[in-house]
Amino acid sequence: MHKACNVDYAVLFVATHLKDAKIVADRLHIPTENLLGLAAHECEHGRNRFAKDGNGFFSMRAPAEFQTGSLTALKDPKVKVATFGSFRMAAESFAKKYGPGVYGIRDAGEFSKKLIQLRFNSGNSRDGGMDGWARKVELAIDMVRVRMQCGS
Repeated sequence: MHKACNVDYAVLFVATHLKDAKIVADRLHIPTENLLGLAAHECEHGRNRFAKDGNGFFSMRAPAEFQTGSLTALKDPKVKVATFGSFRMAAESFAKKYGPGVYGIRDAGEFSKKLIQLRFNSGNSRDGGMDGWARKVELAIDMVRVRMQCGS
């Protein structure tokens, strides 16, 4: 068994959201792990405040399609993050906004780099993004791919 399978909260996140992620990913013709890995990275496997308090698994800013409300970022009160009724609705919102841009991109590195081009995250901390974001998402996708096999 791979050591990634020993991180219980991460394995549980993948198992819990795998079915819904697959439905949306299949429609976008991308691997399920790309969508689920992005979500895992953005919401810290469901442990960050946006995920816990508002199903904001993709950290998408409000307003967003299908949102039910918003949460204010603690570090910047001007930033509102969209909340959703479920993981599925958050994924559908992501698909509506970014799906056409990532449609058919199977490679994890290309997927994360394309999201920077689409301004999902700038990849630069000087303008509110995260330095090295694309590589971090790519690594998260790799870990989700492994965790999809845990327990099977």
